[in-house]
Amino acid sequence: MTFKNYNSPQLYRIGILTDSDTLQAWEWECLNALIQQVNAELVLEIRNLSPKPSGKKSPFLYRVYRALDRKIFKSEFDAFKRTPIDSLSQSNFTQIQVKPIQTTYRDDFLKEDLEKIKAFKLDLILRFGFRILTGEILKIPRLGVWSFHHGDPSVYRGGPPAFWEVMLGWETTGTVLQKLTEQLDQGEILYQSYAQTNPLSVDRNANAIFWKSSCFVARILSRINTLGEEAWLEELSESKRDQKPKVELKRPPETFEMIALFWKLLRRNINRKIQEIKKPAHWEIAVVNHSQSDAIQSSEIELLRQEDISSNYLADPFPVFYQGKSYVFAEEFDQQTKKGRIVCLVPETEKQTILKPVIQEAWHVSYPFIWEENGSYYLIPESAEAGKLFIYKGLDFPFQWGMKEVFFDGEGYDPTLYVANGKYWLFLNQKPHPASSPFDELNLYYSDSLHSSEWKAHPMNPIVSDVRCSRPAGKLFEKEGKLFRPAQDSGRRYGHRIAVREILEMTENSYEEQTAYFIEPELVPPALGVHTLNFCGDQMYLDFYFRK
Repeated sequence: MTFKNYNSPQLYRIGILTDSDTLQAWEWECLNALIQQVNAELVLEIRNLSPKPSGKKSPFLYRVYRALDRKIFKSEFDAFKRTPIDSLSQSNFTQIQVKPIQTTYRDDFLKEDLEKIKAFKLDLILRFGFRILTGEILKIPRLGVWSFHHGDPSVYRGGPPAFWEVMLGWETTGTVLQKLTEQLDQGEILYQSYAQTNPLSVDRNANAIFWKSSCFVARILSRINTLGEEAWLEELSESKRDQKPKVELKRPPETFEMIALFWKLLRRNINRKIQEIKKPAHWEIAVVNHSQSDAIQSSEIELLRQEDISSNYLADPFPVFYQGKSYVFAEEFDQQTKKGRIVCLVPETEKQTILKPVIQEAWHVSYPFIWEENGSYYLIPESAEAGKLFIYKGLDFPFQWGMKEVFFDGEGYDPTLYVANGKYWLFLNQKPHPASSPFDELNLYYSDSLHSSEWKAHPMNPIVSDVRCSRPAGKLFEKEGKLFRPAQDSGRRYGHRIAVREILEMTENSYEEQTAYFIEPELVPPALGVHTLNFCGDQMYLDFYFRK
């Protein structure tokens, strides 16, 4: 649904609930993003002078495991490093010190403290401290008290965050920002995201999702500025997610359970590493001689022959029909250098394919998105390692390319173009933070020209924040009057399957899509993944991931 932007950006008055004079680095970054990116002002810190842990002390063996995991897998960007609150660029805020009325799990405010807080006329309070909150404090800020839950509330309650997903081998780890309500564990979800679970380390898993969540509050306030508060509330109501009231309550494991969990984790990862050594990963390009991507039969899929997959393999097929002949641009990945280059495949016969290199750089290049305009051909490959995207013009198509220019000045993964409504639309995945995954979030930009020096960011960016359907998997295509976007589902593993998403709405102020169907790797046993889908006339090209 599209709404008119009838509200000019207002100054948001922010309060925070804390337990000390420091914040974790991701919390500090959350506030910094508000100050720098949104018209927001930190006006009040509500400091708990008698902080109390929620529940009993964690079991000893669990604490030992977490300490070792954190030491072994420590990240360069530590989301949990303690950072002084007053080191924020805007530090002229007021501090109110309170001693809440404490029960076993709850913190309640004295009436006089509530009156002091009311005087600041806050728009929003962020909970970075205290325990379970109920009562009048939830009603004081105009937009409520917002709190993070690093887990999927439809699967489990409690914690520890990002722990059970790793230990139990779950495919994804969820993160939500919610508005607290009187109902325990039933907050109103304002923003939700999913990431692939790190299979090895709880600390790595937590670090990535906590950094990603530092962007959520700024995104929501920016969205309110775009729509206006009334329209935002209506949008929120329309997208309200059903919540399961009786999901399991998780707590840190006791000694024997921790031993069992660690043993299973160790065994699972040893087996995984053995398989990776015995059966190195590689991709193979396949062709299907029809264009019905929602009705592929295994018997119709033909894998293109590759001479030596132990040293190089092919992926990311982008076909084009030129002067009566099919050409396929693809990534050729060198197993020794761990870098890709762009090659052009020329199928001569059913069993012979000529391969010629066309683009090779000092950095990794892949996903050779090809574009034709006014009789000229352009290649826009992924070059995230270079920190920017480049566009190449075909000088003597299909083998000679030159006139390289900067296409997009910023890191981006799998750039995908589409023209609609007189605009060029650029889809690409981007990391919300250097420590976050490039698989989770899809951003959309638009321009009036292919050679624009400035791409305008869509106000709903990221338009998708879900590892199961974000990263592009090929060109957009139309079928029966509908527009579809192939997306990678990397929940189980990188490139596990393709989610074909129907785009329901795409304007300068709105975007909406939904999954129409999936393309599964089981079409080509014993494939473990498929992550590119493109068409050329009545042919369809895919790539499949193997360990064999």
